[in-house]
Amino acid sequence: MNFQSWTGFDDPRFGYGSMAHGFRGALPKTVTLDPKGSVNIHMSVPNVCKGWFVGQHRVLFSMWETDVLPAGFRNWLGQYDQVLVPCDHNAELFGRVCGDVRVVPLGVDRKVWFPRERPGGEVFRFAAGGSLWRRKGLDIVVEAFNRLKLHNAELHIKAAPHARDTPTKPLGKNIFLHRQWMTLDQQVEWFNEADCYVAVSRGEGFGLMPLQAIALGVPNIVSLTTGQIQFAGLATYQIPCAKSRADTVGMWDEPDLGEVMDAMLDAYRNRERNNVVARKQAAYTSNWTWSKAVKQLLQAVPTGTLLDDPEWVTPNVEVDIRVKRRVNADIGKHNYRMIPGTTYRVPEGVFQVLSDADALEDQ
Repeated sequence: MNFQSWTGFDDPRFGYGSMAHGFRGALPKTVTLDPKGSVNIHMSVPNVCKGWFVGQHRVLFSMWETDVLPAGFRNWLGQYDQVLVPCDHNAELFGRVCGDVRVVPLGVDRKVWFPRERPGGEVFRFAAGGSLWRRKGLDIVVEAFNRLKLHNAELHIKAAPHARDTPTKPLGKNIFLHRQWMTLDQQVEWFNEADCYVAVSRGEGFGLMPLQAIALGVPNIVSLTTGQIQFAGLATYQIPCAKSRADTVGMWDEPDLGEVMDAMLDAYRNRERNNVVARKQAAYTSNWTWSKAVKQLLQAVPTGTLLDDPEWVTPNVEVDIRVKRRVNADIGKHNYRMIPGTTYRVPEGVFQVLSDADALEDQ
């Protein structure tokens, strides 16, 4: 028996939770999930882990969407023995900091996401979605749709209720926002109503939503960015990208607006042709299933045993910093006096306070 401890965000309505739910649903009978399993896989961002048991092999399964890891990620990576990521872009990115990084692509449940009869109708329906408006490129989709002014066409955007950066002002004629939570059956129905799913993200750890659309046999437009490159060969249209400054750190990919418009116009004009092509392409998502994904995950990490009455430990993250001006600050219960030109080792929380105050040299 293989004893594993899987922790992290577990709500399937969110990205990491959807990933964890997919892996758990395909878990083989030879694996038992137990908090005292000797292999601990934390599926989330690195800096929210609450701790481990002594003796556990510490694995992080995470991802990032630009070309630079944020400091909060980098500072915590030393806490882990191994890192798993869902795409080649992330392998290179995390590999700059970590010695043991493995790629484990994600998947879809083909018992749920498979081609089925689609409603059709006179109105051509574009669909797009995501909880981060700019990173998902939803501003690009809206601009392209508004510029095209297509007759009998609608754009439907799925944005979760918690999404904070979704615009509140009207987006344009025949553009509809769907802000409610959806059950799995409702999600499948919503995707399947589309004549073309547009996924022109500026950056993805992987990109489950466009892969689900592909598996349904829905014609699609996919930007050639980070994680989406992994499966973009199955897309109906592939959008090239340049680079632009990310809203977080580093650079991300900038889909070409003109190319997006050309692809949307061609999809609008060639609905029947694309339906046939997309249904054929859906068959190739048999290479992107959760059962195959979990098999790769288990091959990437050690086989776990069951620990006997282990001791719990919490993360102890310290960071080397250099200040760019004199600092005299009370942070928590301690006073910190620092001068430029000297390296100080401080708790990660102190680093964050001084970083937010723009008191640190670039890391």
